[in-house]
Amino acid sequence: MSRPSRWWYGVVPFPLVVLTALLSRFAVHRFIKLSTSGSGESDSVAAIASFLLSSFADLVGLSVALFVLVCLILDVRALRRDSAWSPSWAWGLAGVVHLVGTMFTTLLVVSVPALSVYLYRRRGQVGLR
Repeated sequence: MSRPSRWWYGVVPFPLVVLTALLSRFAVHRFIKLSTSGSGESDSVAAIASFLLSSFADLVGLSVALFVLVCLILDVRALRRDSAWSPSWAWGLAGVVHLVGTMFTTLLVVSVPALSVYLYRRRGQVGLR
């Protein structure tokens, strides 16, 4: 390998998407509970805050997932070009599933283990350099 690929650093924060998805789900449930309670003004403020928290968590999760996808594809490309290990382009599908998983959280059950396996295999084949 002439120059080590450092794109894998961008794949590492993939678990943050799970945290933002959980935070968003909590905020949405809180928003629904507060907006249907019909109580006073304080519940309205808390409901708006929950809505804003959910929107912010979704935006952060989407941004991180997009960043992970781009870094994953660039890492695969760099390894295919300059390394003894030539990972399949199919690893990019794990990144796409992860990106879609920001809105359909059930898909994170597939993408999180897949990205973990990618980093594990990468470490075994090339090392983390």
